[in-house]
Amino acid sequence: MTDAPRTEGDRTPEEEVWSAIGAFEQILEQMPEDQASLDALWRAYERIGDRTRAGQYLVRLAHVLLQADNRAAVEALRETLQGYAADDASAGEVLERLGAAPAPAESAGTLAQAAASGASEPAVGRFSMADELSCAWNLMEAGELTQDEYARVVQDLTELSTQDAGATVSVMHVLEGRGIANLERVLGYMARECGAPVIGLSNFDVNLDAARLLPFDFMVERGVAVFELLGKDALAVVLNPFHEQLRDDVRTLTRRTCHFYVTTASDFDNFIDRVRDALEADGEPAR
Repeated sequence: MTDAPRTEGDRTPEEEVWSAIGAFEQILEQMPEDQASLDALWRAYERIGDRTRAGQYLVRLAHVLLQADNRAAVEALRETLQGYAADDASAGEVLERLGAAPAPAESAGTLAQAAASGASEPAVGRFSMADELSCAWNLMEAGELTQDEYARVVQDLTELSTQDAGATVSVMHVLEGRGIANLERVLGYMARECGAPVIGLSNFDVNLDAARLLPFDFMVERGVAVFELLGKDALAVVLNPFHEQLRDDVRTLTRRTCHFYVTTASDFDNFIDRVRDALEADGEPAR
C-alpha cells in the first residue's frame, strides 16, 4: 500500500519557509532589486538560522532602499543591521551611510526610559516600518497570506511610508484597501495569536477621558486608541497586535493596566475621525 501524496497543507513550518525562499529567489532572478523579495528572504534565512545569507539579503535590501532615497525605511532596519555589523562589514558600511543614530526620543524603549526618570510627558515613539513588515511576515508564515499577497503588501507599505499625509499606515490598511477575501480570518488569527479579541468600535461612543490618555498624533501615527475605561483599566485597540513595544508605550503613556483589542482599518479610521470631531467640539483642535 502506497502512502497518500502529501498536499501543500501537509508541509512542516520549515518546509513552508524553504518553499517561500525558493519562490522569492526566483523572483530576484528576474527582478534583482525587488524590495518585497529581499525583505522576505532576509527574514526567511534568519528564521532558519542562516545568518550569513540573511545578512546578505538584508544589506542588499538596504542598498536598494537607499538608492530609492527611502532613508526612513532603512532607518527602520538600523537596529537589525547593527546586529549583523560585527560579522558583516557591508552591514557596517550601510550604517556609516546612515550616519549618527536618531535622537533618543525616537529610539525604541524611549517611553519606558522617560517614565522611569520621572518625566511628566514621556517622549512619543515613532511609526516603525520594520514592525509592520514583521506583521506581514508573521501572517505569511502562518499561511494567512500567500507569497504573492505578502509581496504586494510589502510594496504598498513601502510606498505608503514615503508619503506624509497624516494618515495611519498599517498592514490592516493595505489588506483592506486591496479587498483581501480572507480579512475576517486574518483578524481572527491575530486575535488568537496575540490575545487581543476582535472588537467593533462603532458600538462605542467617544469617551474623551479615555481618548485623551494618548496624544492624538500618537494614535494616528501608531495605529492605536484608548476607546473605553473599565474602572482604572484602559481598553485599547491596536492595528498591529504583534508590536510588543507599542503595547509597552501605551502602558507607559496611560500609566494604567491596558487590555488590547484588534479591529479593521476602516473601523479604526472612523473612530479616529469621531475622536477628532469630539475634541474639536470641546475646543481642543486635533492635529
